[in-house]
Amino acid sequence: MTKQVRWKCEKCDDGLLAPTRPRKNDIRRYCLPCSAKSGKLVDRVAPSLEKKREKRTAIVQQKQKAKRVRIATKLQPKKERWKRMEQRQAIFNKEADRIWELFHPQGTNRKRPTISIVFARNRDCSGYYNGGVLIRIPRWSSGGAWAWEVLAHELCHAVVPTSIRDGSHGKAFYVALKNVIEARWKVQMDWSSINGYTTSSHSWGYKVDYLMTGQLEKADVVKFSYPADQINEKP
Repeated sequence: MTKQVRWKCEKCDDGLLAPTRPRKNDIRRYCLPCSAKSGKLVDRVAPSLEKKREKRTAIVQQKQKAKRVRIATKLQPKKERWKRMEQRQAIFNKEADRIWELFHPQGTNRKRPTISIVFARNRDCSGYYNGGVLIRIPRWSSGGAWAWEVLAHELCHAVVPTSIRDGSHGKAFYVALKNVIEARWKVQMDWSSINGYTTSSHSWGYKVDYLMTGQLEKADVVKFSYPADQINEKP
């Protein structure tokens, strides 16, 4: 036997028993006296079915809300990384503009090289390629003297041409870089430890970068920081 429930008219409260899903042409779906008075069909409703429907709708809405929260939580690290990437790029571009002006105190029509930032375990693969500067930083990095020195170093390649005798890291290169460091941070670089170096590229090399970075860190004058890419992805 088909399960029956009570259907009631919302206007006159008259009720009767009918199947849970009566056919559309079943007269028990409608209150005929109220329909005759209004001139339009007046539907009956089943209060017990309405309660179940409301409960079912609330459960579905709750599940949908929980799903939206899960998706938002999952996407939050990506959104945060994207935000930090934009902030980091803006900070590097702004500092690159300052360095570029210091390399050209009399002004220049030359366009500053574009700055591209990628992540690596260390900075050793940074470089000046095809008119652009590529900066490699660890994901945990949030700035400091070494990051600024790498940026200035690579921009210096765009200013000081490679020498046939001294290579790309000769004395002229490091003198130009030293002048910019001293002008930007109002600090005097001590080169006494490299006296006696020849002008060959084998002597004037990354050792000089490490020397100047160490002096900048010791002086604690470089205020160059940016948001790290490494974040806690666990909710």
